[in-house]
Amino acid sequence: MKRLKLLTLALMTLSLNAQENLKLWYEHPAQEWVEALPLGNGQIGAMVFGGIENEVIQLNEVTLWSGGPQKKNVNPDAFKYLKPIREALAKDDYQKATELCKKMQGYFTESFLPLGDIRIKQSFDGKVHSSGYVRK
Repeated sequence: MKRLKLLTLALMTLSLNAQENLKLWYEHPAQEWVEALPLGNGQIGAMVFGGIENEVIQLNEVTLWSGGPQKKNVNPDAFKYLKPIREALAKDDYQKATELCKKMQGYFTESFLPLGDIRIKQSFDGKVHSSGYVRK
């Protein structure tokens, strides 16, 4: 039993150390929304593009969305569709999996709408030349 505890502790330590070196590393600012880095807490969010002289941060907030009032538990039966979705995916039946996913989502699945953009413009008057850009 003592060996099992020590082995478990050792594996957990290795796992934690392996996680330390994981980084998202980019050599230039995002050009499109899908390249920006998301930040948020489930209530308010932002997409950060990582510009130097011209930065764009796009914001959204939970109360701005394209649907009506949202219930806390939109579809209490959603769990019933998980196994059939997995089975459809295992059989490469993506059309059936998509249809089942829509049933899992319920009636009020809508998209967040943008709150606004923050644009930060910095002028270095040609005195600063950026090099070694890293966005992480």
